[in-house]
Amino acid sequence: MGLFDRFKKKIQPKTMFFEWLDIALMRELPNEVKALNFNLYEDAKNTWSIELVGTSEFDENDDDWACCEVFSTRENPFSIDQEGDWKTVEEIFAEWVSDYLVNGKLAEKMKQYDAVGMGFVDGDLTILFKR
Repeated sequence: MGLFDRFKKKIQPKTMFFEWLDIALMRELPNEVKALNFNLYEDAKNTWSIELVGTSEFDENDDDWACCEVFSTRENPFSIDQEGDWKTVEEIFAEWVSDYLVNGKLAEKMKQYDAVGMGFVDGDLTILFKR
């Protein structure tokens, strides 16, 4: 496919998310990271963001583990425009992260941590992977 054809073809949001996550995971994460969590945010009407954080704690029975951040992509979140409520957006991102854990270029790096969670800030977390 030529360069012009790539510009004409619209890149799918999931593909862009995978590329964003590849870049985030290529960074050397601090040794203190025990678990990863994806924080979700509603930015504005139909605009949603996700960031990756590395945490120094993990406790499956206490969602506060996700607050013990030692790494974050907060300065460079991934954003999408998506109509729907928060649950719809959470389901989309959960599907993408779960697919990345199976098919992503750096999935094995993610699986070296105790867990991978996801949820809206100030909401409940879902564990998508646990060692």
